[in-house]
Amino acid sequence: MDGVMRGFYSISEWVMRLAYVNVLWIFFSMIGLLLFGFFPSTIAMFAVVRKWVRKEIDAPIFKIFWSTYRSEFLKSNLLGIVILFSGFLMYFNFTIIEATVIPAFKILYIPTIILTMLYILTLLYIFPVFVHFNIRLVEIIKNSIILMTVNPLITFSKLVLTGLLIFLYLTFPGVLPFFSGSVIAILLMFLSNHVFQKIQESQ
Repeated sequence: MDGVMRGFYSISEWVMRLAYVNVLWIFFSMIGLLLFGFFPSTIAMFAVVRKWVRKEIDAPIFKIFWSTYRSEFLKSNLLGIVILFSGFLMYFNFTIIEATVIPAFKILYIPTIILTMLYILTLLYIFPVFVHFNIRLVEIIKNSIILMTVNPLITFSKLVLTGLLIFLYLTFPGVLPFFSGSVIAILLMFLSNHVFQKIQESQ
């Protein structure tokens, strides 16, 4: 019974941690009116879960979240501009190809789909890379693309598991306020940390 209670207590602690950081993520995103708050809040959330993944379980959640939110506010929003602008270009390309009546232009669907897929896969690395490496914005994007390319198994795992979580969220929308961001963040950070450790060992 002692073992069962310890297991139950441990699970309860993790549920509370994930719910707490998720509420912080939503709250600080709203403080920035989403447009300016979403990316700093997301970076702050990844900074917290990075501590957990690296076995710093007792790290102060709010202190790490708030200090990261403030210190990375500008840099994370610049990253957000790049991400949103790139996503807009992808969407714009699709609308142009869809609207064109020239059959030869329809072949552009293929490279556009490939670029869109690479864009999505890069996003699975970009936040973990941001919080793990103290590098410039251009290097964050470049390293995310490289890591996505040279780690196909991890990249595929990220894509499938994230897709599964999104499906579960859509099926059970009641969990969205408590686990929508934090569970995905800890999943992506855990898999990314495996890649980072391999890099460190090879060096």
